[in-house]
Amino acid sequence: MDRTLNQRSGFSSALLGRANSVAWFWIWVGAIGLILMVHLAFLVAWPDHFIHEDSAAYLIQTESILRGQYLEDTMKRPYGLAAFFALLSKLFGPHILVLVIAQHLMSVCTALFVAAIARFAGAPRFFALLAFCLAALHGRIIHYDNTIGAETTSNFLVSLAAFIAAGAALRKWPPLPCAAAVGLTLGALLACRSAAIGQAAVILLWLVVVLDAGFLRRLGVLALAGVLASAVYLAPAAINFAIGKRPVGNETLAVMAFVVGYSGDFEHGVHLDRKAQARGFVEQMRAADTPRGWPDVDVYQWPFGAMHRLAKPGDGDADLERVVRDIFIETLTTPSTLYRHLTKHFLREMYFVLFDANSVARRAPSPQGYEFFVQRDRYPFFGSPTGFKPGQLVHEYYQPWWPLSRLLPTADQIQLTLNRLFARGYAPSSDLVALCCGLKVSTEYDDRPGAILWLSSATLGLALLLLIGVPASHAGLVRRSSGRLVAGGTLMILLALVSVAVPTFLIYGLNRYAYYAIPFLAGSSAMLGSVLLDWLRAKTGGSKA
Repeated sequence: MDRTLNQRSGFSSALLGRANSVAWFWIWVGAIGLILMVHLAFLVAWPDHFIHEDSAAYLIQTESILRGQYLEDTMKRPYGLAAFFALLSKLFGPHILVLVIAQHLMSVCTALFVAAIARFAGAPRFFALLAFCLAALHGRIIHYDNTIGAETTSNFLVSLAAFIAAGAALRKWPPLPCAAAVGLTLGALLACRSAAIGQAAVILLWLVVVLDAGFLRRLGVLALAGVLASAVYLAPAAINFAIGKRPVGNETLAVMAFVVGYSGDFEHGVHLDRKAQARGFVEQMRAADTPRGWPDVDVYQWPFGAMHRLAKPGDGDADLERVVRDIFIETLTTPSTLYRHLTKHFLREMYFVLFDANSVARRAPSPQGYEFFVQRDRYPFFGSPTGFKPGQLVHEYYQPWWPLSRLLPTADQIQLTLNRLFARGYAPSSDLVALCCGLKVSTEYDDRPGAILWLSSATLGLALLLLIGVPASHAGLVRRSSGRLVAGGTLMILLALVSVAVPTFLIYGLNRYAYYAIPFLAGSSAMLGSVLLDWLRAKTGGSKA
């Protein structure tokens, strides 16, 4: 009798487990479908505003590769993104819609990788789903997915490398093949965006620290990943050297100019004669600074004016770059100026970006505001401007096969659904917008703090919880949390913070820089829920998930 009861109990448990898996499969299908529809709603709402102020460099580079004019190009951006766009153009045709749709799909994949990392860390399915939705539905994410730039590809490669590293450290995947995959991915990342060096360093160091292996194997993993990343990153430079393409410079001078203007010592140190030429202007602009920064992006860029005032008659670009580099190095190696940069500029700009604390960091320009760039930077090679009107994309491309046309919704019905989704906080509005159940939300285009305020607050809460809870658990004061949860949460926190730290340290807190942190802020928020649930279950005597 007992044996029969046990068999029935085992059969019931297996049946319930199977039903649970099937239910979660359809929940994920529904969530992914909803998110794809929201991204499509954004694409359809502005089908001809895919160009912003930085898009020109990447499209010009891509066109030069496709036309065989690579040697004649004079842009100053890394060639990784242009090579990727050229590959997409070869596969699907050189059209701007191809590039933008690829960015939307990569963004959804980024959110899936973040959710997978949360599961690897032991988070329940619900919190993994929460991480996915928070990472993929944020208005700032979708806004920049809809414009040509390095943001989407950068986040996709970061999340892919973190996913592979988490698999090796938390799921015991073979370490050496994972190290090779991480290295290749990080190399591609750096070839697309050199400012991602901070995220690459975090992933490598986290993998080495968390990996369950001996010291020599950890060292081998780090060496293999580092060598492959360097090889991929340096490949474009090696190709340029081999074919005789001369380097045309990069954005180093512009980046150094910001640090020099904001925090350089214009009273002492090197190049005092040149500093004297710019001192009055620098003092005037620094005096106009307020605790909430400058009022707009144009004023924030005043260090360019200071840089040009350092020049003397007859100076070439190389002379000015040498002077700015000397003052830049002096600024970072002098304790007083470095302290000023960290406290007066860096920490404040970090706060601005993560908590929507000033108008420059908070407000995204409406895609309609990109009309200037759309008309100025025309790319007939990529069919831009496309000439499409809102809603026209669905009617032009949605043509299901006849047997399915009776079962699937019509183009008008799909467009109506997209319009309703788009009205839930994504369309520009100067007031709060109804989301559902009486809840009103801020859009990305008003002057209120958005959802990133809550994501950053949750991330800060998780960081404090780990900083206090882990030592307390080792002291026996509280129950020790799962090591996987601590490791996964630490990775999310570090990636979120360093994603913002590098650009704000070098430049300032621009709205677009928050894009790089949002997926990992979402992951941290979900991990906070997992840690709290883990501790609550332990306190109430519940079983582990």
